[in-house]
Amino acid sequence: MKKPLKPATTFMEQVNKLESRGLIISDLQKALEVLSRLNYYTLTGYLHNFRKPNSDDYVDGLTFERIFGIIEFDRRFRNILMYAIETIEHTLKTKIAYELAHSFGPDGYLKSSNFRNPAMHQETMHRFEEIVAKHKKLPFVRHHLVKYGGVMPIWVAIELFTLGMLEAVFKNLPTTSQKAIAKQFGTGARQLTSWIENVRYLRNLVAHYMRLYDFRLQKTPKQCKYHHTLYHNTTHRAFDIVYIMKALFLDAKEWDGYVVFALDRLFVEYSAFIDISCLGFPSDWKALLLKVHPQEEVAATKE
Repeated sequence: MKKPLKPATTFMEQVNKLESRGLIISDLQKALEVLSRLNYYTLTGYLHNFRKPNSDDYVDGLTFERIFGIIEFDRRFRNILMYAIETIEHTLKTKIAYELAHSFGPDGYLKSSNFRNPAMHQETMHRFEEIVAKHKKLPFVRHHLVKYGGVMPIWVAIELFTLGMLEAVFKNLPTTSQKAIAKQFGTGARQLTSWIENVRYLRNLVAHYMRLYDFRLQKTPKQCKYHHTLYHNTTHRAFDIVYIMKALFLDAKEWDGYVVFALDRLFVEYSAFIDISCLGFPSDWKALLLKVHPQEEVAATKE
């Protein structure tokens, strides 16, 4: 027989349960206020790695304040990553559309013969048709439906592609096209295929508000000889993917000035609650992520 579902609990009962397992709650009203807007299941997800071995009890000295601090940190960490991922997604769209347009013509993306796997291509195009139908009232979609019979050039069509579709298209491109695009990121075709897959995977985690702090990722990017000369560890934590995002984020000034700066500020603000190694970040993470180092900037001003 199926095990019956547990009954619903009040916020006060949730507090009592947390305290019975050893979580220290010094401000009852604050805890009740947090639980009234943060799903109890979400909260306990962050508590999972703080359990004592073979027990439901939490480690000694663990406070509600620390757990909530980690949750707030993780939310803001995801926000920074989403900003970087969206920028990378736009860059990938531009690079892939440019290659397709100049290699196969403005509507060459519609022809299965231009791709390795016709069945995979048809599946991607079916997904594209669904998106077009869903967004047919958008001005640029309506314009091409009325004036061009629904046929869009790749540089227009790709605006409707999801990151998953970009991954599928890149995997299905001829090797020469893959290499031409990968070269612009200073890596190889196999590596870029893996990197797009990993960024898409991370984006899905971020978009669904999944925990990243002290969470073992299912995927890790392939390494390349050029970008991994200074760092070649594999942690199965967020840093593995953030590190290759550095290579995919082509605007060095924005990467350093916004992404790395925001991460640094965030880590300092929540230093009392977090351990960056739980995200796979090494102690020298900032030096590894900066695209332009201070000494390089000084040298450039002297030239």
